Amino acid sequence: MRKAKWILYTVLILGSIWVCGMGYRQVADEPSETLPDLSTWLTKQEIKVLMRYHGADGMMVTPDAAYIMRDSKWIKVFKKTG
Repeated sequence: MRKAKWILYTVLILGSIWVCGMGYRQVADEPSETLPDLSTWLTKQEIKVLMRYHGADGMMVTPDAAYIMRDSKWIKVFKKTG
C-alpha cells in the first residue's frame, strides 16, 4: 500500500512539473503583440487598434502609410512619421 502511494505521488509530481513546463514553453515561444511585424512598420497592436477604431475588416500597410477600404477606395488613416 505504501509503495502504491509513493508511486502515485511521484507520478503526480512529475505530471505537474511537465504541465508547468509545457505551459511555460507556450508562453515563452509566443511572439509578443508589441513587437513590430517584419513586413510592416506598425506593431500588431497598433494595427488592431486602427482597424477597431475605423471599423475595418482589412488594412493595407505600405512603407509610408496605412489604408482602409471605404466605398471601393483606399483611404489613408495613418501616415508614418520619421
